[in-house]
Amino acid sequence: MKRFLTILGIVAVAATALLSTSCNKPDETAKKFVLTVNISLPAGVSEVSNVVAEAAKGNTVTPLSILKNGSALSATATLPQGDYKVSVNADVTAKKKAVGAGEVSLYEDKTITVTLAETAVSPIIIKAVQYTPGKMAYIQPLSDTWIELVNNSDEVQYLDQIMLFGGMGRQTKPNAWQANGMENLYGGVTQSPVYAFPGNGTDYPLQPGESVVIANAPINHTAQGEGFENCADLSKANWEFYAAYNAKDTDYEGIPNMELVVAFFTSQLNWGQNFFGWAGLIAKLPAGVTPAQYAANPENVMTTPGTTSSMQYLMIPSEYVLDAIDVWEADAEEHYPTFLPVDDAEGILGPAAWSGQGVRRKVTKIENGRAYYKDTNKSSADFVVGKVVPGAKPTAVDAE
Repeated sequence: MKRFLTILGIVAVAATALLSTSCNKPDETAKKFVLTVNISLPAGVSEVSNVVAEAAKGNTVTPLSILKNGSALSATATLPQGDYKVSVNADVTAKKKAVGAGEVSLYEDKTITVTLAETAVSPIIIKAVQYTPGKMAYIQPLSDTWIELVNNSDEVQYLDQIMLFGGMGRQTKPNAWQANGMENLYGGVTQSPVYAFPGNGTDYPLQPGESVVIANAPINHTAQGEGFENCADLSKANWEFYAAYNAKDTDYEGIPNMELVVAFFTSQLNWGQNFFGWAGLIAKLPAGVTPAQYAANPENVMTTPGTTSSMQYLMIPSEYVLDAIDVWEADAEEHYPTFLPVDDAEGILGPAAWSGQGVRRKVTKIENGRAYYKDTNKSSADFVVGKVVPGAKPTAVDAE
């Protein structure tokens, strides 16, 4: 019996050693393969500059090395196996850029092609957004949510008739409009009321480097009492989202109101509020078409394609978009893009709900006290998450 137990002990030790050796073997996920991305330029564009290509796997983003062989442009890297989202952006001119994106399952050496689309560089962009309040259930009749726009150019720009869409977010499946063949059209971002700046073209100038804050309730929310410490001070907001259709809203004196374009969901009081995730854009219609005229055209309104829902949305084509931002839920592990790569190549994980935090655009340089902001049409690269102060004047450049 003793000999038998001894043999069992030897077998057990051997098994343990074998198991230990097996556990210490390199994980299959440690395998690496070469990813090559052939970059196809937009039609009519023969050369670009400042090319940046990245591959994202989950929250890990790896830059790719840019290679140029004559007129051929490509990017490459050796990466751990897995599923990647690839994004490429480049400058065409000072006022135009080219962007594109693709996906690849890298379980062997792979070569893919990313075709870039040309897009204009918008002089007016989203500087910061706080879409989730600083206190739970702090929704109606007041809210400390807001958005800030900035003139990122060196010339005077005009806010007149720029439209603001926002509020959807939490995209957990392909965008319904793109999934149903409407690749150039956005609809779900009009879940909240749509507003626009008033004016006839040159009534509301915005100086280079200057910004404007538009608030749902332009007061000092931190002064509401105990528990409001994380809320925003919006007492110096420049504009107000006033929901004239809802008796619960307050029209604050001394603050100009944005023009309400349309509100399909009249029970929703605040513009752009979503608590968990957020997607929004600013847009400018073609000359001669006002936001009110556009919204009154039934051809620009529709229900969600591929569903039986009766809820209506105001459509906005990608070609009218000046700037877009896609913010995913803070702990989201699976997400789909709200926008086309030409408008926003990849979203960013946002702040926790009810945290009173937001997202702000990175500062690339400061000259004579004036900040310039990063704009690559990629939220994950352009924005950072944290406590954001409306109207803040940056004093430092953000590290890459």
